[in-house]
Amino acid sequence: MDGQVALIAGATGLIGRRVAAHLQNLGWKVIGLCRNPHTGGAVPLIGVDLTDVGDCRSKFVKLDGVTHVFYTARYDHPEGVTESVAINAAMLRNLVEAIEPVASGLRHIHVVHGTKYYGHHLGPMPVPAREDDLRAPAPNFYYAQEDYLHERQRGKSWTYSTSRPHTFCSAAAGEQRNIGLLIAVYAAVQRELGQPLGYPGTAKSFDVATQFTALPLLVRALTWMAGEPRCANQAYNVVNGDAPRWSGLWPRFASYFGMQAGPAQPVDLAVTMADKDEVWRVIGRKHGLRPTALQSLVLWPYGNYVFKPEWDIISDGSKARSHGFAETVDSAQMFLDIFEFLRAEQIVP
Repeated sequence: MDGQVALIAGATGLIGRRVAAHLQNLGWKVIGLCRNPHTGGAVPLIGVDLTDVGDCRSKFVKLDGVTHVFYTARYDHPEGVTESVAINAAMLRNLVEAIEPVASGLRHIHVVHGTKYYGHHLGPMPVPAREDDLRAPAPNFYYAQEDYLHERQRGKSWTYSTSRPHTFCSAAAGEQRNIGLLIAVYAAVQRELGQPLGYPGTAKSFDVATQFTALPLLVRALTWMAGEPRCANQAYNVVNGDAPRWSGLWPRFASYFGMQAGPAQPVDLAVTMADKDEVWRVIGRKHGLRPTALQSLVLWPYGNYVFKPEWDIISDGSKARSHGFAETVDSAQMFLDIFEFLRAEQIVP
């Protein structure tokens, strides 16, 4: 991988950290971008405000060796609040227009999007979703970023690609929007209270098909797109490849945690878990867990969002397979592996 230099936007986030570690293991030189850098990590970090084009230009002036950009950033927003199209579009534009004149050897820009591209959060969607489906009839910064890349790339030597994963899953702590961690913490609280592991959504959402993206799978897919000529200026669905139902997964989760599986019991997790701090402290002392505050460990409104859809969410992965990326992941086993990691790290009992 001689000469491969990756610039990762959002390098301290859930996806960016995994991309950085994977590329370093492959022998790439990696430079990270984030708003508030820390020191002492394996990846050198540059503190930059991507919303400020002047800051981007001043911070990127010495990054002439960059060959690839992996854009995993987004403007932070409260759960349930519509993400700003203008700000997120400007952040990508500022990065590209600051790095492009400096890095003469720039080859590829990858941007991580998601299945909101198909409007899965708005209501029932055509399934399986394919990359050339019509855009959903609602504002979405993915469209603005994609249109920008399409126009900016014209006549340039670099290419771009975008990925569309769904519900990132990772064996990691430190990221509140991690559904595996959220389920494990919820199970621990319910068990301590002597309750079965009830599904916190509706009976209808319990039985629809859904999908997930294991982060290691996504990271390998992004690396593939960055080097595969057929991926030039293309978008790809990147999901595990199965379409499980929560009703099929939930008994396996309950069994893992030594609990009875309860029925679907719609609850607002943010409300239900708001007064469980002391329960979590008791769990922590009893099992010798790492000291963590319940409300900072996971984002309960994110759980409401994940468990809400009452319609199938399935993406077609045939385009990536036909172009050379055919990896799949067993989603049920993925969750069990995440739970094992969280136990081993003394994050959950």
